[in-house]
Amino acid sequence: MPTSDPSSSFRPRHAASTVLDVRGGVRLAFDGLRAALHGIEATHERLSRVDPPVRGVRPGRPDRGWPAVVYRGLHGTADLVGGGVDLVLASVQAWLQDPHRDHGPAGPRPTREAVVAALNALLGDHLQRSDNPLAVKLSLRAEGVRLPRALVLVHDLGMSDLQWAHDGQDTGTALAAALDATPLYVRYNTGRHVWATGHELAAALEHELARWPVALQGLAMVGHGMGGLVLRSALHQAVRSGMAWPEVLHSIVFLGTPHAGAHPGRALDLLLSGGLGSRAPLALAQMSSRRSEGITDFVEGRWLEHDLAPSPASPMPDPWPPGASAYAIAGSIGSGMDDGLVPVTSALGRDLVLGHDLQMPEANRWVATGVDHLGLLRSPEVLRTLRQWMSA
Repeated sequence: MPTSDPSSSFRPRHAASTVLDVRGGVRLAFDGLRAALHGIEATHERLSRVDPPVRGVRPGRPDRGWPAVVYRGLHGTADLVGGGVDLVLASVQAWLQDPHRDHGPAGPRPTREAVVAALNALLGDHLQRSDNPLAVKLSLRAEGVRLPRALVLVHDLGMSDLQWAHDGQDTGTALAAALDATPLYVRYNTGRHVWATGHELAAALEHELARWPVALQGLAMVGHGMGGLVLRSALHQAVRSGMAWPEVLHSIVFLGTPHAGAHPGRALDLLLSGGLGSRAPLALAQMSSRRSEGITDFVEGRWLEHDLAPSPASPMPDPWPPGASAYAIAGSIGSGMDDGLVPVTSALGRDLVLGHDLQMPEANRWVATGVDHLGLLRSPEVLRTLRQWMSA
């Protein structure tokens, strides 16, 4: 029972969040049930058109007679039960979210956020299209006092905005302190197309920075893995749309970004094994045969909508914001050809489609030897290089 005692362990906001997660899971389960029913119906349809190998009765078509009645009943029951359960859970969620029952803010839960982030990497495009409550919506989280400089940090595939800290090193906090900047963490659905997220991020930054409480004198950006592709897309679309924030851009750094793509198959393997810090439950491995739009973009290095057409996109925004510098860091392990996921040449922006290059000076590219993809977030050498470049 809820209590008015502030010291109680019951937190309505946490409970409401849990109910929201259950609603998302139930919707996803019924989506799977409907897909299975459609699959059975499609198989029935194919069988009804094939002559039996021996004399017998051909199975009736699924859209006629009693099979049609059965399938309509099954689909209707799935819709009715799924909708009813969702309505009940929505009512419980609304009751828990009543401000009169709120005993304080519900802080972030890292384990929950990690699992939801992994789920979004796998199914985020479907979650978004089906309006599932588990679909992550793009948001910006600023920490601390708003300073004249801002540092935008965009996380990797299958990760969340809470996962910039690893093995005692918080890259976001440490770099923001070195730059005397306010860290601005981006949270987004990594299962969607990169260009769609880039479009939303460009608009969100325009809105956020336009109402910055102090005059903004500089903007720095860091993108890890997929986050670098998102930043490229956001910057390109912002320049093309004439937005204001690129004018204050000072530097942008790509950490292990798959500009020319990543190794096919490894992205999902690392995600499911927890190699990207997702802590994804074993159940998610059962979905591994499916590639979301985001995973496909990551593997192929796609970052603009017209990347999906035969003609490739330009390698960098044109015109490039005056006064801004771009940098790229690649990790290398084993034979030194990749960081376990992204090839060194891809992370450094070399050998892109049709010979395109990121068009940055060689002094602005660096290989962190002995550092894997996730290690780029916990390497003291990488952090020192970031400080040196971005403080110049």
